[in-house]
Amino acid sequence: MHNTTELRDGLVDLAESVVPTEGYEGKIMRRADRRRGRRRIAAGAAAAVCVAVLLTMFRVVGFGPAPQLAAPPPDGPFLGWSPVGDVDAGLVREATSVWDRANSAGPHTDVRALVATRHPRLRSTVVILQGYDKQGDARLAFFTGDSGAADALRMRVDRPAPDPVKTQVISLVSPRLSGSGGVVSNDSWGTYAIALAMPGVTAVRVSSTAVDDEMIQEPDAPTSRLVVKEFPIAATAQTTTIAGFVKPKRPFASLTKVFEVPGEGGVDGDARAVPAEVVDRNGQQIIVAFPKDQGVRRGQLAVVAEGLVGRVTEADTVRGEATVDLITSTGFAGQVYTNISNVPGSVRGTGGKLVMEGVPADGGVYRTNRVLMPDPSQQSNQVGAVTIGRASADKAAGATTVELTPTADLANLTRLSIMTPSAP
Repeated sequence: MHNTTELRDGLVDLAESVVPTEGYEGKIMRRADRRRGRRRIAAGAAAAVCVAVLLTMFRVVGFGPAPQLAAPPPDGPFLGWSPVGDVDAGLVREATSVWDRANSAGPHTDVRALVATRHPRLRSTVVILQGYDKQGDARLAFFTGDSGAADALRMRVDRPAPDPVKTQVISLVSPRLSGSGGVVSNDSWGTYAIALAMPGVTAVRVSSTAVDDEMIQEPDAPTSRLVVKEFPIAATAQTTTIAGFVKPKRPFASLTKVFEVPGEGGVDGDARAVPAEVVDRNGQQIIVAFPKDQGVRRGQLAVVAEGLVGRVTEADTVRGEATVDLITSTGFAGQVYTNISNVPGSVRGTGGKLVMEGVPADGGVYRTNRVLMPDPSQQSNQVGAVTIGRASADKAAGATTVELTPTADLANLTRLSIMTPSAP
């Protein structure tokens, strides 16, 4: 057996045979550096590939321009839109006869129908016609049935034909669409909005600031371009908005909005909205310019789609200018009531805020409750009442005041409407 000394000497000799030569360690380090460099290059290339794939995916899923609608070619001065649903020839004849007798405008010629059907939501007939009157002018008319006269057709409005190239939707909003001519519905939900969109639109949304509710038609339904929507009696064309959507070609993608416009009114008996442009601001007041000879007077309300802006305090009909007290100004006050619960009270501006006062101590007013102000241009306190604000917080038990948050954006006003009485 080897002793310990001999074993140690043998191990030393074996170790000396594998000692690296000079420069060996440097070679190893250089080889490792080259390998790390190749890995960095490969990682960079992989990252570039991933970025390219992501960019391609973004393009595929549609992070690009919104789809555009191609307007159908005009039918002369008329909308070249295909009719919605099955057109009832009998309804077209009846509506044309009513049109011919109205205001001695007939006989109408070259009449064509956009809608002629019985609509379940209105529980009545709806007809929309285009044609020339006896003067040769291109016209557009809406008809609905009279619930008090066996659904006999009544002409609700007769307008100049809209621009057949630029028009994307036609509409009619009024509380006077279900009874005899000019008569307000006795139903608290008696305002109706009728909207017909151009071909290519697959869904239409009609909403009103008079109620926290909206409806979008099911896309691709046979009549998805036509909407008849029921609203509270306070709803008007000025507080109604209509939007059109198209269904993208990509599966599982959401609808894409292609337009959003105000509703249109004008039925006999409706208050008239005079358009006005904000030209100056003077502290708690704004100065607006409006078309001359439009019946603008002191005490009339200025509104936008979101709600009440203020009240006309001065009107210069010669210059076509008016001064409007904003609802938060110290000069503004008036009677109001809460929506649905009908809790009465009054409002006044404090110079920067809006307060509802005189609320019954036991009256319940809760945060976000809508508060309405009657429109003096209307025939009742309910028809066309305008949202002035929402309760900022729950009214404390036994309290008689609550602060309101205006629904209109008073700081960024550019355009508004002044509500005037119906023309005689």
